[in-house]
Amino acid sequence: MKYRVTVASCSFEIEVEHDRLVRVNGRPRYVDLEQVGGLPVYSLALDDGGYVIFVEEGQRESPSTTHYRVEVKGQVYPVEVRSQRRSLTPRPTGRPDEPAARLAIRAPLAGILTSLPVPAGERVEAGQVVAVVESMKMQMELKAPHPAVVDEVHGPPGRDVSQGEELVILKPDRLF
Repeated sequence: MKYRVTVASCSFEIEVEHDRLVRVNGRPRYVDLEQVGGLPVYSLALDDGGYVIFVEEGQRESPSTTHYRVEVKGQVYPVEVRSQRRSLTPRPTGRPDEPAARLAIRAPLAGILTSLPVPAGERVEAGQVVAVVESMKMQMELKAPHPAVVDEVHGPPGRDVSQGEELVILKPDRLF
């Protein structure tokens, strides 16, 4: 599904490929968004860091447009989300002989690396846990956004990790 998202005065095209992979203005991003305890509070892990965000839904302008008030790191942003119809034109795909892009699964927050349940060389499915980080007494499961092969594992478990630190490197198993 495609969306046109306007934050303050900046506009972005967001395409949700599946529950963990989105494209922001065509750039692929690993995203893990989970609501905390049924509240308007979300844990957002991006491929470059983690955030706690507060989301207040505002008025629905039309069936395809909704306004929100979003707070991140104490800063409040007005957000407009407008869904767009999916284009019927097929998107070009890469050639099978092109080298696959590598994806780094990074620590969303500073904490302790508690688990690396997959070894290098193992095939993982979309949604499979590849690392677990504990921060502020919360365990965050980091999952593969698509089928992949584990290329590198940066262990060992039990060590401190910094926000944004690479924990696991994945190579796509097939085109997605």
